Amino acid sequence: MTTNTITVNYVDIIKREIYVANVTFNTKIIKVEKISDKVDPKLDFCTPGLVDAHVHIESSMLTPQWFARMVLPHGTVAVVCDPHEIANVMGEKGVRFMMKDAAKAPLHFAFTIPSCVPATPFETNGAVFGPEQIERLMPDGVGLAEMMNYPGLLANDPKVMAEIEIAKKAGKPIDGHIPGIVDERLAQYVAAGVSTDHESFTLEEAQAKIRQGMKILIREGSAARNLNALAPLFKTDVDNIMACTDDAHPDDIRDRGHIDKFFRRAMSDGINIFDIFKVLTLNPIEHYKLNVGRLQVGDSADFVVLSDLGNFKVRTSYIRGEAVYDEYSGSVIRLTRTGKVNNFIERTFTDDDFKVIAPAANPTLRVIGLVPDQIVSESLDWTPSVAEGEEVVSSVEEDIVKIAVVNRYAFAPVVNGFIRGTGLKNGAIASSIAHDSHNVVIIGRDAASMRLVAETMFQIKGGICVLGKGVRVRRLKLPVAGLMTVSPWDIVATEYQRLINAAKTKCGVTLPSPFMTMAFMSLLVIPSLKIGDKGLFDVDKFQMTSLFK
Repeated sequence: MTTNTITVNYVDIIKREIYVANVTFNTKIIKVEKISDKVDPKLDFCTPGLVDAHVHIESSMLTPQWFARMVLPHGTVAVVCDPHEIANVMGEKGVRFMMKDAAKAPLHFAFTIPSCVPATPFETNGAVFGPEQIERLMPDGVGLAEMMNYPGLLANDPKVMAEIEIAKKAGKPIDGHIPGIVDERLAQYVAAGVSTDHESFTLEEAQAKIRQGMKILIREGSAARNLNALAPLFKTDVDNIMACTDDAHPDDIRDRGHIDKFFRRAMSDGINIFDIFKVLTLNPIEHYKLNVGRLQVGDSADFVVLSDLGNFKVRTSYIRGEAVYDEYSGSVIRLTRTGKVNNFIERTFTDDDFKVIAPAANPTLRVIGLVPDQIVSESLDWTPSVAEGEEVVSSVEEDIVKIAVVNRYAFAPVVNGFIRGTGLKNGAIASSIAHDSHNVVIIGRDAASMRLVAETMFQIKGGICVLGKGVRVRRLKLPVAGLMTVSPWDIVATEYQRLINAAKTKCGVTLPSPFMTMAFMSLLVIPSLKIGDKGLFDVDKFQMTSLFK
C-alpha cells in the first residue's frame, strides 16, 4: 500500500491535545509531525473512529457487508457484535455465516459468542447452542455475549456456569443483561465475572451497577432509547461507560445517526471532547482488547477526517489506511456475494387459530402494557364484557388489541394474547424478527387479518408484513434466516419506512418504531409480561402464566 501524508488538526485522545500536524500513514500510523500548537480553522480535523460496544447486526436487517457500508459514513470504525439472533435461528452455522460475511468488509467486526440460546427454556428456537459450541467459537471471539439467563447464573445452573468458565479460561470479558435488578442478586451476578450491562433505563439503576463494579453500555437503539436518562454519566463516570445501539433499524441510523449521535449529544451537553472519545473509542477498545487504531504511531490506521468537529461531520473514513468512505463518492468498499441460510417450516392457518374464547362470562385477562420508548412492559388486568364461550375481541376504544406468536420451527398451536398501547385500529402487522427465538409475532385487530399476514409470512419464509384497511398485504422479504436481506441498505431503509408509514396510516399504529417494539414483546427476559410460542410469561417471577386470571 502507498504511504500518504495529510495536514490536519490532529486530535490526540491519549495526550488530550489538538494541534496542527502532518499525519503519515499506510496500513498503520507511521508518523505524526507537529507543525503548530494552535488549531487552524481552515483545516479539517483528524480523529480516531467510533466504536459501537454492543450491537446485533441482524436487527438492522442487513448482512454484515451492507451494515458496514451503512455505518462507515458516520465515522464508525469498529463494532462489537453479538450474533445471538441468528444463533437462535441457525445455531453455530449462523454464527459462522456472520463471521465469514463480516470478514469481507473493511469495518472492524469483533464478535462476542452467544451465551443464551435459547434465552430461556420456556420458548422454542431453531438450534441447540451451548458450552460445546461456545468453546469451539471462543478463539474467534472477544468475549462471552450477554448473559441473559441471570436466574440460571444465580442458581449455579451447570450449563450457565460452564459457559462462564470458558470465557474466564480464555481471559475474555463476559457481557451482562440484568434489567432492573440492583439488590444482592446483582452482587452475586457481578461476583460470577459479569462485567457489563446495557439494560439500565434509569440513572439510579446505572449508578448502582457502576458501584458494584460494572461497566455501563448506554443504549440508544430504535425501540430502547436510554441516552436521555443516562447522559449525566458522561459528567460523573467517564471511566465506566461505553455507547451502543444494541438493536437499530436502517432508517433510524440513516435519519438519527449511529454512534456519532452520542458524540453530538455529549458536545451539546458541554462534555469535554477528550472524555467523549474516551467513552466512544478508548473504553470499548480497552475493555474488549480490540485491534483498532487510536490514531497513535504504530496503530492500525483507522480514523476519520471531519469537516466539522462539533457535529462530527465526516469527510473521509479510513480503515487500515484505506479510504472506505468520502463525502463525494459515498461508501467505496467493494461488496462480494453473500450466501443465504434460513429455517422456516411450511404451514397454513384458519381464522380459528387466532381467536380467544372466553371460559366464563366477563373474565379477567392479563394484558401486556407497552411503555413508551422502552422494551420493558407492564402486566395489566382487563375485564371485557363477553359471554361464556364467545370470542374475546379487541377493544379499540381502550387501545387493547390482539397479539399472537406462531412457532416457525415446528407445528404447534398459535399462542394468543392481548396488548395495550399500540394505537392499532384495524388490520394487522407481523414480523419474523421477534427476540430472541424469532418466531413470528403478530399484532392485529381481528382473527381474519392476523391469519392473512401469518400466511404471507410463511409463504415468503420471513420478513415484515402490514395489512391495513382496504389494501393488500405489504411486505419486506428477509430471506437470510428470516432476519436479514442482501439488498442495499438505502433501499431497505426506504422500504422499511414505507411499511412503518403504512402501519401508521392504514392500521392506525402510533408507536414510533412499531416493528422493533413488537419484536421485543416476545423477549422473555425483559420485565414484566411477555408472550412466547408456549404462552404468556411472567418475567418478574420467571415462569409461565395464564391469559385468564
